[in-house]
Amino acid sequence: MKKSNEKTKYIYAGLTAFAVLAAGMLMIYIIFRKKELAAAVEVVKSILEPFIIGGVLAYLLAPLCNTYERWMNKLLPDKKWKPKLAATLAVAMSSLSAIAVIAVLVLLIVPATLKSLVSLVLSVPGLVMDFINWSNERLADYPQLKKYLMNAVDVVYDKFDNWTQLQLMPSIQTLLSGVGSSISLIFTFALNIVIGFIISIYLLASRKLFARQSKMLLYAVFRPKSADLIFGEVKYADRMFSGFLRGKVLDSAIVGLICFVFLKIMNYEDVMLISVIVGVTNIIPFFGPFIGAIPSALLIFVTSPIKCVYFVIFIFILQQFDGNILGPKCMGSTTKLSAFWILFAILLFGGLMGFVGMIIGVPLFAVIYDIVKKLVYFLLHKHGRDDMLPAETEDTADPPDGAEEQPASAEPVQTAQTADNAAPAE
Repeated sequence: MKKSNEKTKYIYAGLTAFAVLAAGMLMIYIIFRKKELAAAVEVVKSILEPFIIGGVLAYLLAPLCNTYERWMNKLLPDKKWKPKLAATLAVAMSSLSAIAVIAVLVLLIVPATLKSLVSLVLSVPGLVMDFINWSNERLADYPQLKKYLMNAVDVVYDKFDNWTQLQLMPSIQTLLSGVGSSISLIFTFALNIVIGFIISIYLLASRKLFARQSKMLLYAVFRPKSADLIFGEVKYADRMFSGFLRGKVLDSAIVGLICFVFLKIMNYEDVMLISVIVGVTNIIPFFGPFIGAIPSALLIFVTSPIKCVYFVIFIFILQQFDGNILGPKCMGSTTKLSAFWILFAILLFGGLMGFVGMIIGVPLFAVIYDIVKKLVYFLLHKHGRDDMLPAETEDTADPPDGAEEQPASAEPVQTAQTADNAAPAE
């Protein structure tokens, strides 16, 4: 028995040494071959792009699909085929809802936004002349201020003219000369969208099967306690991402609609363009309101300075309403991160992943923060420093995951027999 234990000890030591050596070799390869690795990752990403699009669409549509399925289960008669028909109708209705939303965006918002952009670019010279005439009238008694203002206008107009002549027009000519490749890229992107939408339908139809199989795999690979902890953290991550992303999309759509109604009632110009800017940038936490309000206010200021003041006041009121009433209602459970960590998450993941990182950075960091916090609680409990743990409140409701703690998941641990019963019928 003693020889067997020693043999096992040497085996584990050998496996550990091999794992450390393999990890070191992998890090060296990544450091010295990062360009080739990045190229390989880009190739894999382009291949899996339809699956990424389909996964994102399915994740966003899953709550709507579940709602439709509950409605169908209430409306349909109690027959043997009721569950399957309810699931099929729910997938079909959620897919049609997505198609309807996309159609509205493409047919209504996109053309109006492009029209506003084109008209804005074409009207810049006239707007500059109007601004100069207005300055000549209003600043006739202030020659020094008028001089500085005219110099600033000349600099801005010269930069715009140089950008148009040296960058915009050559880019358009290059685009027209390479129209074949451009059409190919557009066709590839459209094809990926279509394939991704089809994949999302399959994912929605099989979402319960995939969830059940994933749970079976988790409990088959890990010990029950470790599986409970992982499963609980996955549920927490899903709650963070679903509550934040889906709620933020709904919140931003409502903000854009409110902005559209206000601008329409007040007879502003470029209503659709400004509403889209305000709504889309509102998805970004913390910086979003400023990112959207500044260019929108500048667009309005060119045509009417007094309307720009009204718009800034309206945006301030709208953001207060959104931050204190609308946002919490749409997103439900918050990430419970302080303003410092929200700012840190946006800057960190925004720098790593760009615009997407600015959107998913907050819930992603909330999950990382929760894992680190539970690890600290566990180590404090293990070292006998329970006195350093915070008192149980609503804000610190995560207990240390010690040996005597309850599993993170309320789900029963699956044994071999329950796993067999949960396995889908072929």
